[in-house]
Amino acid sequence: MGTMKTAEARTCQSQSHKFKGACFSDTNCASVCRTEKFPRGQCNTHYVERKCYCERDC
Repeated sequence: MGTMKTAEARTCQSQSHKFKGACFSDTNCASVCRTEKFPRGQCNTHYVERKCYCERDC
């Protein structure tokens, strides 16, 4: 038979509601995101400000 391909899950992001201030540490961001029921999080630049975005597969 042919080769089977596995589907990649899409990632949905949501800005953290609990993270305060500029985001410089992905580790801190991920910790806050876990309190918001997200499995992971990372810092991203939004215009000129670094913000914490929580992520999950959707």
